[in-house]
Amino acid sequence: MTSRRLFIAGVALLALTLPASAAFDARGCVTDFKPGTDYFSVKSSADYADNFSVAYFDHYKVVTVERPTPGGQRETYVLVQCGAPEPDLGPEFANAPRITVPVHSLFSGSTSQSPALVAIEAVDAVTGVARRDFIATPELIEHMQQAEVVEYETSGVVNVEAVVAAAPDVFMAGGGGEAEVQRLAAAGVPVINFAEWQETSPLGRAEWVKFMGLFFNAEGKANAAFADVVEHYDAALALVADVPESERPLVLSGQAFNGVFFAAGGKSFMSRLIQDAGGRYVFADDASTGSFQIRDLERLIVAAQDAKVWIQASIHYFTLADIAAEDPRLAALPAAQAGQVWIPDALKGPNGGVQFYELGSMRPDMVLMDLISILHPDKTPGYERVFNRSITLD
Repeated sequence: MTSRRLFIAGVALLALTLPASAAFDARGCVTDFKPGTDYFSVKSSADYADNFSVAYFDHYKVVTVERPTPGGQRETYVLVQCGAPEPDLGPEFANAPRITVPVHSLFSGSTSQSPALVAIEAVDAVTGVARRDFIATPELIEHMQQAEVVEYETSGVVNVEAVVAAAPDVFMAGGGGEAEVQRLAAAGVPVINFAEWQETSPLGRAEWVKFMGLFFNAEGKANAAFADVVEHYDAALALVADVPESERPLVLSGQAFNGVFFAAGGKSFMSRLIQDAGGRYVFADDASTGSFQIRDLERLIVAAQDAKVWIQASIHYFTLADIAAEDPRLAALPAAQAGQVWIPDALKGPNGGVQFYELGSMRPDMVLMDLISILHPDKTPGYERVFNRSITLD
């Protein structure tokens, strides 16, 4: 599509999403501001996510992230409609970043943001990424091949000078709380934390597409994309709703590294997915919301003796022999002996990147269908798995 056609399509999209009673230019800016006019006729709200919220006012939005970084304090961002005056919000919001929306240049600090950008058709706004070779989303890879996109973390550390020089409308961090990101904020770059990974429910993580949409005034597209995910997720849930407890297999989730097993927490989104797929999680009683470490592998072996399936295993596993090479005790687990060890790297992007870690966050409905097909194949006849492959016993 030519640049002119893209421009015309963008103008047409704005005409469909902006209030009919207000006048906007091609960039989505108000041309004749009128106090008391609601400039956000389409709104979003967080129904499953508990880590972000938004409050709408006539010409600005107040967005709050409860847990922006590990151990970090609540953050608030003020999003002001382009062409409207900056609101006087008093001392409570004196330090809150002010961002003019819709944004037109965004530095992306996490690959999990990519599917959300695709869903709201905002990929063209990406002007910076941390590492090109970490990205698996085809649409973003194509964009990087055609446009000038700054790569700002090639050495594993954010190049503060490069980001400041580029002056993006928004630096959307991944919620890691790195010191360099804090330096960006101090230098005047609007830093936003996209912290979907702190959600504990699959749909809560996926709902961050609405968070992304707030910065582009793309609430309509974000709402529609998420509604589609919920519809498909609910349909998948219905497939196993009548499976009795006695037929719900025990499942292990996690992988070993240097003698330590990193297991999904009992309150994590992966534990919830196992439950929703008609399974029972080995460590369901654990209170962790992320992953937790098991340093005594004997504890793991005992706990997993009755597990029929092992998911989220190492991407380095292709055969039973690969597991045995890491630790014979893991290879002796019943799930391994039966070939029921599953790795979520079947779908890869054009550069070989694993799409599960990007698309899987945005599309838990697809992840759920994969898991149901593994745990209850009789419920999904003819289904072709998207993300998961199993080891071979050769």
